[in-house]
Amino acid sequence: MRISDSLVEKLLIDAGKATAPQFEPLREQVKSEKLPLQQIVINNNLVNEKDLTKLYAKEIDVPFVELNAKEVKREILRLIPERIASKYKVVLFGVEDDGHKLLAMEDPDDIQALSFLQKQLGTDIKVHIATTTNIEAVLDQYRGNVGTELTKVLTTEEEEAEEAEDVTEEDLAEDSPIAQTVNLIIEYAVKSSASDIHIEPREGHVLVRYRVDGVLKEANKLPKKILGPLVSRIKILSNLKIDERRAPQDGRFKIQVGSF
Repeated sequence: MRISDSLVEKLLIDAGKATAPQFEPLREQVKSEKLPLQQIVINNNLVNEKDLTKLYAKEIDVPFVELNAKEVKREILRLIPERIASKYKVVLFGVEDDGHKLLAMEDPDDIQALSFLQKQLGTDIKVHIATTTNIEAVLDQYRGNVGTELTKVLTTEEEEAEEAEDVTEEDLAEDSPIAQTVNLIIEYAVKSSASDIHIEPREGHVLVRYRVDGVLKEANKLPKKILGPLVSRIKILSNLKIDERRAPQDGRFKIQVGSF
């Protein structure tokens, strides 16, 4: 959702959430921080994302909806392919008895997105607006939970049931199950707002835990045999020596997950 700066001012002043003089320093902040005014007012606690979206919804006469991601049925959600839903920031959250499809959008003014979706779904669409955060949470439901995704990635290797932990070139390839496993572990850590990822070798498995709000929470158990390739993959990303196992090493890498 992108609301023009002038409309943000109008919405907040009309709603009694701010006065005209309050926007003078905020305009300077927009210039210095190079952020839209809608983000600046949220950062300054003049209004939260939900309330601003509701004010905007009323202004453009589009119903506001707050979705519970866990209550959106997967079979309905998947009527729109994930790549399309992610591209246009839209989710299908229900179908009425008369066949009307209930669509939540980040930006209902996106004519291109609406036109495309009408070709895909038909014209019997009822458009709603939801917060960006809400839309992103529902989009996550396309992928399920980390345990399910990791199970899918590692199924082939699990069937081999080998105990060897030797690292092969295939293990370290960019499209290998090990590379996908590392990506998934990091992706779900970011989306869970975790500050740390703990990969802990145990007697019969590898335990993955995330630290969220200071508390370590178990995320998944991985087969013990992938420990070697998993550690090597992380070392490669961090520019560390793969064959060094006795001395501690320090490294880092950057990864982008969605809009984070």
